[in-house]
Amino acid sequence: MTNGKRVDWRRFGTALALAATLGLLAACGGGGGGDNDPGPGAGAVPAGTLRVHYQRSAGDYDGWGVYAWSGPATPSTGWPGAPRFEFTQTSGFGRYVDIPVNASAGRMDFLLNRPTSASDAEKDQDCDRVATFAADIATAGQQIWLKQGDCTTYTSAEAASGLNIGNARAMWLSTSRLVWPGLPAGGTLRLYHAAQGGITANANGIQGADGFHELSSTTLETALRERFRHLATAPAFALPSAAQADVKQLLKGQLVVARVSQGRVTHATQLQIQGVLDDVYAAEAVSETLGVSFDGEGRPVFRLWAPTARSVELAIGSEPLRAMTEDTRTGVWHYTGDAAWVNNAYYTYRVQVYSRQDGGVVTNTVTDPYALTLNANSQAAMVARLSDAAFKPAGWDAHAIPALDAPADSVIYELHVRDFSVNDPTVPAAHRGKYTAFAQADTDGVRHLQALASAGLTHVHLLPTYDLATIPETGCVTPNVVSAGPTSEVPQATIAATKDEDCFNWGYDPRHYGAPEGSYATDAADGAVRVREFREMVQALHGNGLRVVLDVVYNHTSGSFLDRIVPGYYYRQNGDGFIERSTCCDNTAPEYAMMEKLMTDTLKTWAVEYKVDGFRFDIMGHIPLSAMQAARAAVDAAAGRELLYYGEAWNFGEVENDRQFIQARQANLRGTGIGSFSDRIRDAIRGGGPFDSGDDVIRRQGFVSGRCYDNNALNAGACTTAQRNDLRYMQNLIRLGMAGSVHDFMLNGQLASAYDYGGQPAGYTADPQEVINYAGVHDGETLFDINQFKLPTTTTAAERARAQVVALGTVLMGQGIPFLHAGDELLRTKSLDRDSYNAGDWFNRIDWSATTNYFGTMGLPSAEKNEAEWDRMRPILSNANIPPTSAHIRATRDAVLDLLRVRSDTTMLRLRSGADVRDCVSFPDAADQRDGLIVMRVTGRKANNSLCGDGRYANLVVLINAAPNAQTYAVGALTGRSLVLHPVLASGSDTRVQGATFTAGTGTFTVPGRSVAVFVEATP
Repeated sequence: MTNGKRVDWRRFGTALALAATLGLLAACGGGGGGDNDPGPGAGAVPAGTLRVHYQRSAGDYDGWGVYAWSGPATPSTGWPGAPRFEFTQTSGFGRYVDIPVNASAGRMDFLLNRPTSASDAEKDQDCDRVATFAADIATAGQQIWLKQGDCTTYTSAEAASGLNIGNARAMWLSTSRLVWPGLPAGGTLRLYHAAQGGITANANGIQGADGFHELSSTTLETALRERFRHLATAPAFALPSAAQADVKQLLKGQLVVARVSQGRVTHATQLQIQGVLDDVYAAEAVSETLGVSFDGEGRPVFRLWAPTARSVELAIGSEPLRAMTEDTRTGVWHYTGDAAWVNNAYYTYRVQVYSRQDGGVVTNTVTDPYALTLNANSQAAMVARLSDAAFKPAGWDAHAIPALDAPADSVIYELHVRDFSVNDPTVPAAHRGKYTAFAQADTDGVRHLQALASAGLTHVHLLPTYDLATIPETGCVTPNVVSAGPTSEVPQATIAATKDEDCFNWGYDPRHYGAPEGSYATDAADGAVRVREFREMVQALHGNGLRVVLDVVYNHTSGSFLDRIVPGYYYRQNGDGFIERSTCCDNTAPEYAMMEKLMTDTLKTWAVEYKVDGFRFDIMGHIPLSAMQAARAAVDAAAGRELLYYGEAWNFGEVENDRQFIQARQANLRGTGIGSFSDRIRDAIRGGGPFDSGDDVIRRQGFVSGRCYDNNALNAGACTTAQRNDLRYMQNLIRLGMAGSVHDFMLNGQLASAYDYGGQPAGYTADPQEVINYAGVHDGETLFDINQFKLPTTTTAAERARAQVVALGTVLMGQGIPFLHAGDELLRTKSLDRDSYNAGDWFNRIDWSATTNYFGTMGLPSAEKNEAEWDRMRPILSNANIPPTSAHIRATRDAVLDLLRVRSDTTMLRLRSGADVRDCVSFPDAADQRDGLIVMRVTGRKANNSLCGDGRYANLVVLINAAPNAQTYAVGALTGRSLVLHPVLASGSDTRVQGATFTAGTGTFTVPGRSVAVFVEATP
């Protein structure tokens, strides 16, 4: 995922809201008629107009508006939408907008959004809303009322009053305390309860409750104010001792809190219960072994945490249901089964539970969130004992894990399991797209990985391999795509027709966190096969000298399936009690103990049972820092070794700036040893940012794509002062990135942390292992593709290939952990696609034979993500100067292999600590910059004569020349020294870089155009 979030604005269908409220319409729907009283502060509704009222609890209306694709006289098109109908007028209810309508359409289909960039927007709930037009709208107009976090369309302001108990605006934080943000002072507060549900509310009172407890105003204890920092100042209330004594039973039914004033109910809402569930159960429950374990007699013991459930039954195949027993101390339901089930039977649970979302007591058939493996399409979990031989490839237990001296030695290669082999004709057909492809000898893909490992690659990072929700594990289709020219729309249309039934998806849609995905197994129906073959893949990668990193997604799930077990617990909720979706999907809540436990326990499963070597955390900034640190300690202890941990530490959404907890975001990770992706060096190398659109994608050239020194048509003419200042700012960001983003590194007399990057410090780490430097990743356009937008159209294919080497060399020659997107060393293209998550095998192909990169043969990329840019893409895809020859691809690959060898030659390029970087690294050109040139020096010894890294060389100098012409630079401190081109480069594949020279008499380096040169001086 890119900086911020994956933008998937497919409509996910209407969200659920309760109908047990006063005077409301169906959730996410609408009806005719409606109160036409404009209300205080609003004028009469014009004829032929729909007035849309909107209320936000914090009064933050700026930018919010209606995106309506049918119904208005001028419907919205594109995204975030034009026209959009913004809420700019004020009334007693909140804000409103008048939308002229096409009455003959009969209804308006719409959603609410707020742009966050020219091509991105956030939505208020992921529901499509409908307003059915009144018969007289053309002559009398019509009004509807909407509320933040509520998918319901209301036909009167009264119906949209505070008595909508379809929301949950109060939060029960502990046994003795609850809060209700925004509640007016005064009146009496009552907590109503109903074991079977059925509570309703209106101004005359609460109906359907079994009883109530009267609450008293109070304050939150310090511990609660600190834990629930976003609620610290909310009105707080104390529960009486009788309610506290009955808390466990109360939590099994419906709960409504109401404010009564002068004999009338003025406000009513349901409760969010995550905090109190933790307070009551977590201390004991976190130490429980959940899922299936085995007793001393080999019998399976099933345990499910479901503290609000009325009953839980175990279903084993078609056998009669078996009642489970609750441990009321922990909220865990358990059952001891038959040893004959082990490695043979499949199971599910039937959970009877009150669900606020469903409005009553429901019985849900669910799979175990701790499932270790499953049958096809995740219908049931297997009673699996992974230590048994049936789950192991030959030699599994004794196989060796490649050694790694320090995290800073890591070089990471990001790869999708299916991409690795599905397009490789040297892989036997039965193994293409499967885990087992990694264990096939003498294939193009395996040979390529072996070459990378031999040169210095240390880790393969696999895109999600846990059990996914979106790929059919049996019967997935492979569309027959026919190439039809560089700008044809046909291939993408063919793929789009079956995109949700085909065999490809990135996989950022978790279903079972601790089980392998079945579509990558040769037999998805047999739960043992996916385990055995996953281990076979890991063993094969280890055998080739490569450690394995898994991409994990603990910030969201695909659908709120965990709510079917403990409704209202596992997902972060907004102020109205609806699930937050800032990540793209249903945001989980690892700030609560049992979601944190699910994360930690399943990480331990992968580390121990599958011997993986690290984890990359998707949208890690949505996870508490404390949870990350605790998980790291627990997993390393379980594995008996230190693993690698890094992730997307972006700062956005409802948790932004530590609003709800201290996040695992860039600014907070310093000194933790947990790495984060650096958007600083990424944007500086590439130019612009991941959310650019329109001409900005072309105009915003970067360090390697010509800013100032090789302007494209949109930047035509001589380099301006503003352009040069921009380039030099980018070059400083790169210098700081190559210094490991160490916060107290000094550049031009200024701390790295004092350099600005979009309001954030450019330097933010304590040690270089805490930064992941990259120029390309699965998100966004590939490195090759983004360069084609930005380089001048006349740039030759050979020079375009060299620009790729410069970008990758910038990452590889710096301090910190380099990260490579699979195929970037082969000039990988996705036909300019900016988000190929569901674009099928066609757009995600890699040719390991280095014969072609397919540019200009795939057609236009998917309309879903790219159609707005198609007109800009057509001339690029048709540009004959762009497609590389096989010679260009192989030269790029070989140059990258040489740079890997240079990096692995000395730890002077892999310094262990921030102190080492401060004492050993400098940039002689920082105060005297050249356009497109960066010079980095690493000394072999510090001022105190201690070694810099291994001190292999007295001096090591890296010169990166992104410009097309040769450049010279004199380093006075090196005058009279004896530096030579690094032996690997001097005897390597790149004949151009072999023209680089050093003149000792003046300390002058000369570097050919678009080259990365490394000079070394032997130690005395």
